[in-house]
Amino acid sequence: MSDRPPEIPKDLARPERRTQRDRREGTIAKLIDATIASLLEVGYARSSVKEICARAGVSHGGLFRHFDSMIDLFMAASDEVGRRQLAYVEGGLARAAATEEPLVTVLHLLRDASRDPINDVFRELIVAARTDPALHEALSAFGARYAQTIWESVSRMRSAERFRPEVLAVLISSVLLLFEGESLTRTVHAVPELEDSRMKLLELFVQTLAANPDAIRVPRSGPRGE
Repeated sequence: MSDRPPEIPKDLARPERRTQRDRREGTIAKLIDATIASLLEVGYARSSVKEICARAGVSHGGLFRHFDSMIDLFMAASDEVGRRQLAYVEGGLARAAATEEPLVTVLHLLRDASRDPINDVFRELIVAARTDPALHEALSAFGARYAQTIWESVSRMRSAERFRPEVLAVLISSVLLLFEGESLTRTVHAVPELEDSRMKLLELFVQTLAANPDAIRVPRSGPRGE
């Protein structure tokens, strides 16, 4: 038997050192997650630099090394929430395509997405943007991109081709606005029976419009009214 100690594989001999890029991305992820949690738990007014840094375990200087302003951080948090929501919607659209009434299934998918608690991040920022011009400008650009992406995803679905693009754009944007308003108001005044009737009416409307797509004509434009 040899007296030599067994060789330790090189990959186990020492922990792999994190690169500067890894550390930077890790810090950014912590700040974004902390911002999302803060907006959800204490709201926009109390989501201060101090609050977010404490949650992330990052110094004030560390925050501003990665984000030029708090608005940039809030927009990064919005982008992350949007990414998660779009991933959920895309997965749901794939399942909806296999159903008998794909666009009716999409209605329920979009309502579920709007009711996800994480959507309160958007609502907190939208309310704050009313009196904050810089936040308003940044959030407007984000909202346009977000709506465009959802519209493009739905427009690729089977049966969506029955609608003219401008009609589908109005339909999807109107449904999104309706569900967002419903999700907001139901936190203080929920009427389940009315919500169920509203969904049945929407289902009937979509089915009727799909059967007769020329019944409605709207000015030709994109999801953002361009």
